[in-house]
Amino acid sequence: MRRQEIIDNLKNGLKTLEVSNGGFVKNFYECVINPHEIESYPLIVIRDTEDNVESEEISGSSKHSLKIEIDLLVSDANTTPAYLREKLQEILNVIKGLEEQTLLGDYVSFKSNEIEFSYDKHLVGLGKIEIEIQYYTEKWEI
Repeated sequence: MRRQEIIDNLKNGLKTLEVSNGGFVKNFYECVINPHEIESYPLIVIRDTEDNVESEEISGSSKHSLKIEIDLLVSDANTTPAYLREKLQEILNVIKGLEEQTLLGDYVSFKSNEIEFSYDKHLVGLGKIEIEIQYYTEKWEI
């Protein structure tokens, strides 16, 4: 399944940002929606939210446009807008490198980014990146 291969490549690429690799991220999750313990921050959540498919009659292939959201949650003394922007850029640099190695499909679009803050016993910063990956498969394949 090409879709799972793309997600696995993205997760493996982002794991270069793990604390054990000299990075800043403690934990990685795929499609988790439950609240996390503050001790597990900073963390990244990857969600492949939607796959728009166009099947081509002549070639028998399908063109996929896979939407992916990447959330970065932080809560420490560095929880500032500037810190979140810096870390989002580091995530984008990893994605750029994976695209250059053609590990994420045929074309990657950077769609949006946003940051927001909330406070409930602790200050929590959320940085969000949305990308769209286009790739091809045989008809009836994910």
